[in-house]
Amino acid sequence: MPPTVVLLLTLLTAPPVALAEQPPALDPEEGSLWDRIEEVEGEIPQEGEVIEETEELAASRQQESSFIDLVVQEMAPPVAFYKDPVTALSVDPLHLDRIDQREFDIPIVVNEDVIRWMKYFTGRGRKYYSRWLSRSTKYRPLMYAKLEAAGLPRDLVYLSMIESGYATHAYSSAAAVGLWQFIAPTGRQYQLRIDWWVDERRDPNRATDAALGFLGDLNEKFGHWYLAWAAYNGGPGRVSRSIKRYGTDDFWTLVDRNAFASETDNYVPKIIAAAIIGKHPERYGFTDINYQDRLEFDVVTVGPDISLEVLARCAGISTESLQALNPQLRRWALPPSPARQVLYVPKSKGASCLAALERVPKQERLTYTRHRVRSGDTLSKIAARYGVSASAVQSVNKISNPNRIYVGMELVIPVSGAAAPTALTSTAGSPPPAQQTPPAPKPRPVTMTHTVARGEALSKIAERYGVKTADIMRWNRISNANRVYAGQKLKIYVNQSQWRTHTVARGETLSGIAQRYHVGVDEMRSWNQMSGSTIYVGQKLKIRR
Repeated sequence: MPPTVVLLLTLLTAPPVALAEQPPALDPEEGSLWDRIEEVEGEIPQEGEVIEETEELAASRQQESSFIDLVVQEMAPPVAFYKDPVTALSVDPLHLDRIDQREFDIPIVVNEDVIRWMKYFTGRGRKYYSRWLSRSTKYRPLMYAKLEAAGLPRDLVYLSMIESGYATHAYSSAAAVGLWQFIAPTGRQYQLRIDWWVDERRDPNRATDAALGFLGDLNEKFGHWYLAWAAYNGGPGRVSRSIKRYGTDDFWTLVDRNAFASETDNYVPKIIAAAIIGKHPERYGFTDINYQDRLEFDVVTVGPDISLEVLARCAGISTESLQALNPQLRRWALPPSPARQVLYVPKSKGASCLAALERVPKQERLTYTRHRVRSGDTLSKIAARYGVSASAVQSVNKISNPNRIYVGMELVIPVSGAAAPTALTSTAGSPPPAQQTPPAPKPRPVTMTHTVARGEALSKIAERYGVKTADIMRWNRISNANRVYAGQKLKIYVNQSQWRTHTVARGETLSGIAQRYHVGVDEMRSWNQMSGSTIYVGQKLKIRR
């Protein structure tokens, strides 16, 4: 386990220290361990379902690793074989003779590696496979619909099964997250937002879109699903180098020549074995599965800076239920940008939720503010400054040890429902009173150019800029919303009041600027028509408010 994870888990289990005895906030030195903690803030599982699903993933992979180490013993014939080989051979517990490749839309090979993993899932790994089956009915309908729309094999759902066991909160030792186990760089490459506010790797809807885009690109690049899966697991570069080095693009030949890591060698047969058993689970004794209900939701578009508590009331559900529908939300409210954001609410509750939200005064939609810890701050001082209890601040921010706040740390401060939205942008001191808020400037149209990325839908582009899809079609004379292509330049007219300009200072990086404004690096690139991350002193960057 990485040292950062060990440290955080230690902190989480440490007994609380009396709030009155708190020392000032730590001031992390450059390159210190606290920098590393801040980099992964929010990604380390902290409570409830997050810990449960992460521990399950770690335990299943540890057992799989032990199984791989004992492969020789596992493949040894049973004692019954030596006593009565005729009878022993007449029994086929894996029903290999009943496997019909026509039932699958992915290539199926039944060899010793696949048989070994079938034995594992029906033997030592049965308890894990049972749990994965129980969750499968919750997420597969969504996956099937997206796979069919993308023209990809339906049986790719078994890759998600092997990756995460269909657990949205699963967090691996390699810092991969969600149903499809994306690491942050790959997730951002496929348009997933990953920042202090949101981690769309946990969003079943958005993460599935990203995974299908990634898998489609890999299959197009390598020409075979086995190589695409190997690249998904071990990286496209490793697969490309192996093909070039050994002069073959046959996955099994590359395995025989030790071209991949052991994990990748076993990854493909695991998916095949999972698919074979998953087609007829009752055939393999999985008859008492408590299948979960299908995930269903309405998609609504709402403004920023709204407390989840307020949104839950409008949807007629608990805050916990709203968070369960929106596992991508990492804080207690929607982020301050973009101007329009997607939220999932219970099926058939979308219209009533929006209607109820319209009746909530804007100044009462935010029941928290943010505070960036300064030198000399303690949790007690911060709480007193906002007129709340230190225990409330500690609870909302999931702080196990109040002595472990540090300079630059962002804290969510619960307030009465009447906090002015301007308080959200205050990083230190008391929020300014509402009457000091300057009047909003009159909107001025600004022309922006957006270059369409591979797999990017017009609706997502519209959502990013806070405009309507129909408007983008009208501005660019597009008659069919599905007929945009990678590299296409689109004109987009936005209001000046929705944007700010940042002038790059010496020593700044694109990722640092994005983090400062709580936006994604990919968003920064898109808004400013950048292909890489190179910036220069004095450069003007557009940033969505």
